[in-house]
Amino acid sequence: MSVAPPTVPPELRITLGRGAYRWPLRVCLAALAAGLLVPLSMRAGGGAWEPDEARRVIALYGGGGALVAVAAVLWALVIFRNRLVVTIGEKGLVLRRGKRRAVVPAAAVDAVGIVWPVADPVWTVWFDPEAAPEVGDVAKVEGGAATLLRDRSLPSGWLPAVRAAATESLGVRWRVLDDEGEEVARPPADALARADRVLVDGKGRYRDQGGGALVAVPCGRLARRAAGEGRFRREPGRGRGRGRRTIVLRDPHAGRLLAFKKTSWLTGGRMRVYGADGRLIGVINGSREPSFHTAGGMLLGTTRQDGDRHVVTGIDGRESASLRTGSGADDGGMWLERSRSAPDPLRTLTLALPMVVRLARQPS
Repeated sequence: MSVAPPTVPPELRITLGRGAYRWPLRVCLAALAAGLLVPLSMRAGGGAWEPDEARRVIALYGGGGALVAVAAVLWALVIFRNRLVVTIGEKGLVLRRGKRRAVVPAAAVDAVGIVWPVADPVWTVWFDPEAAPEVGDVAKVEGGAATLLRDRSLPSGWLPAVRAAATESLGVRWRVLDDEGEEVARPPADALARADRVLVDGKGRYRDQGGGALVAVPCGRLARRAAGEGRFRREPGRGRGRGRRTIVLRDPHAGRLLAFKKTSWLTGGRMRVYGADGRLIGVINGSREPSFHTAGGMLLGTTRQDGDRHVVTGIDGRESASLRTGSGADDGGMWLERSRSAPDPLRTLTLALPMVVRLARQPS
């Protein structure tokens, strides 16, 4: 009689992703390029240089570039050797950093989750420090919370996997704290799509006027510019270059909802709108009185400004949405109202209208 082998408790192992090695790689490639291009350019125009002087310059730049490249490789190696490795299973969490190791028993774990900023959340575990005193040797511990890793240094897709492992395998609650240390409830998955009346506050955050719940937070350098918080201030996270032209709407638990990508800085530019899965939903043309189009280019609606209101009219001639802008007295709030009778693509595209209007008001 054969006996089935015992099942192994499922475990999830998370450590640094490729993004953590971005700068060492950039420095290495730049050093190698400089070390090669300078000698090659000198050889191409070698007649203008004395042989001894040319050899000295080639040795200086070539050797210097090689040394910097080696230093960058060592930098990446140090990051790799000192990286934190976290394993989540039914018995608890195991933290490893080099030769150091710490175990947090499942009974000592109160919660696992993230702490804002939404654009670059910090993976955090709340636990009983007396049950796992060695955690402080491998991670920063403060007030019964251990800071593990930041979103920008982790592989893509880590957040849903960690949440599933924490709630299903480990059996603890998922916790999210905002930038004021307050716990944030998770809104329904379709909260933003279903909201008919949305308040967009001075920071660009979207709230359902029905109950006041926070349903979306704009992330990215372009979002900061739309909120008037400075054009050149960096936003942490992946894709810094692309982030200059992109606003990503995330739910309070850092899940991706929509992305608005500006394709031109010229007046009357174009903005593409993508869904959570990266699929192109539609295109918005213009900034002062934008028009809305499907991904294939078919017109869905146009906008006209009427005082402090921006009214979106569908191709059927009916009002599909309206945006009422506020003044400095009410912290720059905006009120977006969407008609339930409007086509779904147009309802989704009008969620970008507050950002489009605010960017149109900002200096180029």
